[in-house]
Amino acid sequence: MLRIAPFKSDAEHVVPLEVDGKIGAQDFSNVVATIEKRLEQHDRLRLYIEIHSLGGMAASSVFSELKDAIKHWDRFDKLAVVTDIEGVRTATTVIDKLVPKIECKTYRFDERETARQWAID
Repeated sequence: MLRIAPFKSDAEHVVPLEVDGKIGAQDFSNVVATIEKRLEQHDRLRLYIEIHSLGGMAASSVFSELKDAIKHWDRFDKLAVVTDIEGVRTATTVIDKLVPKIECKTYRFDERETARQWAID
């Protein structure tokens, strides 16, 4: 499941996502639609992602939906990833080095409030 997660109502510039298990094509489409809607109101957005577990995604869905999401990367300036999964934490560090226009930080679940505040500020 990939979904827009509850977040502070006064932080519309933050796109809060939650990942738990397998991601379906419709999940991805819903997120991209939300991002596009928020980009109509904000020049820059921030991503806040909580990853509880990863269950995969069909390859056809990844290629179909990823092309729509990637075209917006230049409009993001922060990525906060909250997870206790070490592989994801490492990948976020790599993203931070490969995509210099986006500041990326990882947090553990016991640091969730710090991550939320960092994404907002």
